[in-house]
Amino acid sequence: MNKKDLASVATGGDITRLTLRRAPLNFLSLEMLQRMQELLESLGDSPPGRILVIDSDCAAFSAGLEMTEQTQDAVFLLLDQYHAVAQMLCSFPRPTVAIVRGVALGAGNELAACCDFVLASLEATFGQPEIKVGTIPSLAPLLLPQRIGLQRTMQMILTGNLVDAKEAELMGLIFQAVPEGELDAALEELLNSFRGSSRAVMELALRATRSSRLREFESNLREVQSIYLNELMDLGDSVEGIRAFLEKRPPRWKHE
Repeated sequence: MNKKDLASVATGGDITRLTLRRAPLNFLSLEMLQRMQELLESLGDSPPGRILVIDSDCAAFSAGLEMTEQTQDAVFLLLDQYHAVAQMLCSFPRPTVAIVRGVALGAGNELAACCDFVLASLEATFGQPEIKVGTIPSLAPLLLPQRIGLQRTMQMILTGNLVDAKEAELMGLIFQAVPEGELDAALEELLNSFRGSSRAVMELALRATRSSRLREFESNLREVQSIYLNELMDLGDSVEGIRAFLEKRPPRWKHE
């Protein structure tokens, strides 16, 4: 697939929409993340529309980072590119809304959590299952505690268990869960609440509201990257977990 086909951006009325297009599960490859960065950069410092919507034309929002690229040789570039996209979303000068159908797992859940609001189908599923394949999430430790608290974050990361959309709404992971046929109406209702306000004032309100979260995110990102790249990737368990996943067999942990 051509890199330009992996994601697209379009503006209609008050909505600028970034759509993920790597069927069937939108695994985030290096090329896809590069394309996402290009599209976000193309919107500039004063993007059109009142909100940025991140959605998918596939059965899933995203099942996480591309597993075949999580090798010791390739993972540094993958992670660096992924974090660049995440930082752009966290500081985007318009309110951001993730529309989740299907699964939002691993980096997919983190990508949604980078957005100011998450609207999800009742059939959607969320989680950080990395530990089950011998890896750890690189952004969930920074993004999730402010949304769902430390204990819930620990539970998601340490167990790898998944939560359905209704539970995700109750715990504050997402903004609203609705029947799939009502997602467009829920988005329009949210958008209506922003209409009539000065875009310049809203941008300042966003910066003020996000300021502490962004400071914490940026100050701790390097430490989490170091744990991931310099400690996790030196463990035989991470290599074994990814290999077992790709080979569709149970992992044989060195440090069980």
